[in-house]
Amino acid sequence: MKKTILFSIMSLLLATSALAIDNGGNSVFIDQTNADNSTVSITQLGYSNSVGDPNSITMPQFVIDGNSMNLTIDQEGMNNIITGNFIGGDSTATITQIGNSNSTALNMGIFGSNGGQMAISVSGNNNSTTFNMASSASVDNYNYNLTIVGNTNTVLSTMNSKYIQNTITLTGNGNTYTTVQSGANGTSTTPGHSITSSIIGNGNSVSISQISTTTPNSITLNVTGSGTSTTILQH
Repeated sequence: MKKTILFSIMSLLLATSALAIDNGGNSVFIDQTNADNSTVSITQLGYSNSVGDPNSITMPQFVIDGNSMNLTIDQEGMNNIITGNFIGGDSTATITQIGNSNSTALNMGIFGSNGGQMAISVSGNNNSTTFNMASSASVDNYNYNLTIVGNTNTVLSTMNSKYIQNTITLTGNGNTYTTVQSGANGTSTTPGHSITSSIIGNGNSVSISQISTTTPNSITLNVTGSGTSTTILQH
């Protein structure tokens, strides 16, 4: 049985919770504005579930706009999708995907909003994770923690902000991780762009770019395993 859940909320929403449990094919669509101080929690179990739909024209994707928000999405299964925009400052997003061939494409803090925390955890194989944070260099204090466990996973992250703090743990073989940090930087004593990475496994590919108008930048990279390709650009 296929379920579709649509939220369209144009005023303050304090809490939203959606639970989809089925063999699969469930969809959650959210179009929520003026969502200050709101909490949204979504759990999907099964296969071919989605939060937002990049292929849909008639239905909205996943859009939440406000400040001081908390978003939690948990998906467990195969071929699940998360796609959309989480717009606002001083907000927190926690994304968990367990299974194979899942994908996430999320924009957080776009349109110049200030401050945010993102934590992404992916366990499985052949997963794809893409996210953009803070598309304006005038915003600051964006942090994310990324944990990937499995093989042949792909991660692409782009951040444009002051005071970017990234922590990445990648465990498995044949994974590809690419990140770009840009925007104005910090002070002489506080790194504006900071990445701490732990890469464990064989045949992984890591590419890190830090591009900023001032210094300093900081990268700490620990690699365990063989056949890992590492590219670092600081400009």
